[in-house]
Amino acid sequence: MIDEFVYTIEKETVRIDKVREPEAVVVIPEKIEGYPVTELGAYVLAGSKVVDLYLPMQLRKIGAYGFYNCEQLRRISCGSRMVDLGAGLFAGAGSVEFLDFTLFEGEKSCFKELLSELRQTLRVRIHLPESGMEGSDVVTKQKETVEIRLIFPEYFEESVENTPARILYIETHGCGHRYRYCFSGTQFQYQSYDELFPHAKVQEPEALVVEMALGRLQYPHGLTKKNEGMYREYVAGHWRMAARLMFEADIHRGKSDSNLEPGGIPWLVKEILEYGKNINIDAGERDSACEKVSLTEKLPELIQMAQRAGDTEMVVWLMDFQHQKASPNSPKKRRFEL
Repeated sequence: MIDEFVYTIEKETVRIDKVREPEAVVVIPEKIEGYPVTELGAYVLAGSKVVDLYLPMQLRKIGAYGFYNCEQLRRISCGSRMVDLGAGLFAGAGSVEFLDFTLFEGEKSCFKELLSELRQTLRVRIHLPESGMEGSDVVTKQKETVEIRLIFPEYFEESVENTPARILYIETHGCGHRYRYCFSGTQFQYQSYDELFPHAKVQEPEALVVEMALGRLQYPHGLTKKNEGMYREYVAGHWRMAARLMFEADIHRGKSDSNLEPGGIPWLVKEILEYGKNINIDAGERDSACEKVSLTEKLPELIQMAQRAGDTEMVVWLMDFQHQKASPNSPKKRRFEL
């Protein structure tokens, strides 16, 4: 494995200067010759066809143009301890869509810098080695490793010329730039992220907004009760889109271009749609995809959606659940046809 890399050992740490003939999946080792890999040199993977890149947790620095013209790079797995990201790191690497990020809370983090470099829609899975936020207003507190799933929408800047005044100014499009500034110093602020949701509802596609809400509800680290209610209300109002995304996750077994895992329909039905019968949806939210419908009325349509998607397992579960709702005192047994 060591033969795959050109490297230099200095002061008991390793700098990888070049990856020889990188394939679609590149795994940079934690150690070489017993020394930690803490640096990647300039142009280390430039022009390669890497798709999935796994970086060591102790990595501190990546040289200039490290991933230059890596046009197929889609997923990066790394830690937050990188304190020096070289100039032009992602130049010509505009296809990055997924970031698997281990965040060491309380330490200086490169998270903000990474987000500022990646302006496209970015799905992020944050792993916290220890439980983080505490407090009475937090929905969930966990003792073991915590996972958070966030989406940072795309944004881009456009230069606009005011010819009479001979002034060139920058216009920003998309709300993604707001989401990338949810920091206090280098520490990410989950509540600030959640409070931007009204902007996303107005500016982003329905499917993306629903996925954002589902991610926060299913992985609610740092989520206050108030913001939980906001997300629940939105998903309950856009239940068709939520179900469609869940069915797609089932069919693709979690390998679709989303942050959702398979098997989410029972959670959606029990935890969100039954809850939704007690909420009032704002008039501005009402549309063909956002009408108030009772759970009993939703179930036949959900079954039809599952059948069209070819999600046999969820057809079975939904029909069983519908039967139980219709006959709550009858013994649980499955009498239906697929």
